[in-house]
Amino acid sequence: MRSIFRNWIATGLSFVIVLTVVLVPCSARAESGDHSSDRPIHLYATASGGPIGRIGSDPIRSSSLLINGQPSTAGQVVWSGDLLQSSPGAKACVPLDSIGQVRIGGGTTLRLATRPSSREDGTKGLTLVASLAQGEIAVELQPSANAYLRAARTEYESSSGASFKASVKNGIGSVEVKSGVVHPETQGAQHQYTIAPVGHDSHIKVRAGKLVRLQVQVREDDKPVPGVGVLFALDTSGAVIGVLGMGTLSGTTANVVTDADGMAAVQFVARDYSGTGPVSATVEGTRVAWTGEITVTSYGDHVKTSTWAWVILGGAAAAGGIAYAVTRDPDKPPLTAQPPMVKNP
Repeated sequence: MRSIFRNWIATGLSFVIVLTVVLVPCSARAESGDHSSDRPIHLYATASGGPIGRIGSDPIRSSSLLINGQPSTAGQVVWSGDLLQSSPGAKACVPLDSIGQVRIGGGTTLRLATRPSSREDGTKGLTLVASLAQGEIAVELQPSANAYLRAARTEYESSSGASFKASVKNGIGSVEVKSGVVHPETQGAQHQYTIAPVGHDSHIKVRAGKLVRLQVQVREDDKPVPGVGVLFALDTSGAVIGVLGMGTLSGTTANVVTDADGMAAVQFVARDYSGTGPVSATVEGTRVAWTGEITVTSYGDHVKTSTWAWVILGGAAAAGGIAYAVTRDPDKPPLTAQPPMVKNP
């Protein structure tokens, strides 16, 4: 009777272990045409994407200054690539680390970013990259920093340590220089940008409820272009199959500034149902764009077990065999438990 009881305990233990392994959810993976589902998704972070400054301590009324569409407060950090919007009559100051400060007038829409740069004398410094869509700003740079400004459709470059005001009214940009030099780029010159996906093709597949990293690179004359804005957008004319971005910053559009390698990336999070929809990435201020297609597939009745699940399952089976050998009836001939062979792929 005792041996039967021990056998039942071993069998029940093995069943519980196997059932636990089978019910463990598979690792979140994305699928694309190049079989990227075989690789786990990683969230990337780089030092160049860190905070570049903070909102000044000047009093700010509630909702008078938005950062990426969210109300801001004094002391809040500003990250490279953030979109700042001030309400009419509001004012704010943004001190920038190792660069200087930017004062924002009322009714202003502005994107701020920074990038490392090299001077003609070989010294290193930082460049302020500002894109002013409307409103007015005043910029005061430290001696080691210069600025690259886009005001409406006109682009300007400043000398190190310059001080100037820039405004955009009725779609027309202008600059008033206080000190230093600020000169526009050659009139009529057009950037020959190209944009292409990196790490995936134009047909992207992802499981329902999972996520995939969308990444493009902007180049000019076959060289990466840092510090330019890229607008990712999902087609909302039909069913919305997912969102761009994570957490409170998610939506059907996302603005990203290219890094030192000309890369711009955003996470796409799929809804819990299947569907297909277009996605695009456009270089801000241009018609240069990449268009792809995302297909969200449901799991169906077949659940794909990950490689690690099979490894654990093999281990559970081996444990069950060992448990049976340990709890067998000592009055019967001994049994040799042979755990199954498990090979890593």
